[in-house]
Amino acid sequence: MDILHDFLTIFFPKICMICSGEVEEKEQLVCFRCLSDLPLTDLSNEPENRLENSFAGRIPIRSATSLVYFHKKGVVQKLIHQLKYQNKQEIGRFFGNWLGEEMLRSQRFEQIDVIIPVPLHPDKQKKRGYNQVTTFAERLAVKLGVELRSDLLVKASVTKTQTLKNRKERTMHKENEFRLLEVDFLEDKHLLLVDDIITSGSTLEACWAQLGTVKGIRISLASMALTV
Repeated sequence: MDILHDFLTIFFPKICMICSGEVEEKEQLVCFRCLSDLPLTDLSNEPENRLENSFAGRIPIRSATSLVYFHKKGVVQKLIHQLKYQNKQEIGRFFGNWLGEEMLRSQRFEQIDVIIPVPLHPDKQKKRGYNQVTTFAERLAVKLGVELRSDLLVKASVTKTQTLKNRKERTMHKENEFRLLEVDFLEDKHLLLVDDIITSGSTLEACWAQLGTVKGIRISLASMALTV
């Protein structure tokens, strides 16, 4: 097996997903140099952080975090673009493992009961073949030791990508965008709602428009990236 491994390494070296340079054995998806360039937020360790405060008066957040900052044409955009449009699911696992460990160490997310990824519309998911948030959410669920449910909240209408829209465009006609299929299961539970990129937060507000009708529900948020 070692000979086969050496052969594959020589002729099919691992390539960094950011700079396309060769990745050494101890590295994962990105080289150490690019890893050090990732704009980490450290929000998991910061109570009343900028993300939580941004939802004041909109969603009664318990805790919220995001792993990295999203800049247009930056390294994070390059990674998430590969995850969303090139089916590079290992990026979702990479971010999920990293943020999950960070959330555990912070001890601010210990009382989560269930994790729900923000859903895609069925037609959009069928066309793409996957929901880019799911793998990320799966790794968070494993790290936090809680249940993942992708069948409780569904997307009821199709919208174009939110990343490049202005806030007014993102907040229009959101109230009926999602539909909650099972209410009783979520009663009196602490939910972690998970997305890939948080921009204005209007998508999460639309989810809360449905989730907030559940008796005794509490909510926290997590995402791979946060726009700045």
